[in-house]
Amino acid sequence: MKIIKLVTIGLLIAGATTFSNCAKDGAVGPAGKNGNANVVSSSITSGSWTFVSPSWSQSFSYSAITQDILDNGAVLVYVADGANYFQLPYTFYPSSVYSRTYTYVHYLGGLKVYVTDSDLDTTEPGTLKFKVVVIEASGLIKNPNVDLNNYQAVKKAFNLTD
Repeated sequence: MKIIKLVTIGLLIAGATTFSNCAKDGAVGPAGKNGNANVVSSSITSGSWTFVSPSWSQSFSYSAITQDILDNGAVLVYVADGANYFQLPYTFYPSSVYSRTYTYVHYLGGLKVYVTDSDLDTTEPGTLKFKVVVIEASGLIKNPNVDLNNYQAVKKAFNLTD
């Protein structure tokens, strides 16, 4: 029975980390407003983009992405599209001619966001707003049923502030 519990917990953690990426404005934790030591949440606004064909990219420092988070936690990144936030990777269709895809990678101490248009004629993305949520393994275990794809569900489950 104990082995089944351990395997189940391991699968939950492994599954959650596949939805990963992160920054700081509504930071939570021991010193945060909600006392939730398992989560750090922030808003990031893009600035200067770098173009390397076929994508624009921007790197962000994010100290909450620790080795423990890389090994056992989750890094979630959402992009604002109007009043809603969508988890990366995210593709939207600004016209019938092309689509725009947002992706990211995260690493120890930071993350990098990429923007690519399907017609490979990507224009500079301009100012974008991202939400980054870093969740420790214990937070994932305490909230196994939260839909990590849905920012509003994550916000509610972890009592995040905007």
